[in-house]
Amino acid sequence: MHIRHGFGSVHHVKVYDQEHFLGFLSLTVEEPKPHENFDWVGQIRGSDYLVWGLNYKKVRFEFSQGESVYVVVRSGGRAVPVNQ
Repeated sequence: MHIRHGFGSVHHVKVYDQEHFLGFLSLTVEEPKPHENFDWVGQIRGSDYLVWGLNYKKVRFEFSQGESVYVVVRSGGRAVPVNQ
């Protein structure tokens, strides 16, 4: 899942769990590590994702430009893109 944002950019994204709006998160778009097979990864800023119980859960992020991507939130707030 490709997005049109540069590495290091910070975004306020809407978070949906099974189409239920949860709220907003701040997300930094990062370059994946060499062994990862992704175009990009995200790092959630803050800890709201823990309050919402999103660890190891598939959710949808909606960027302000309308782009919508599905991710799995891993430990430490790392968000990796997945197919719908």
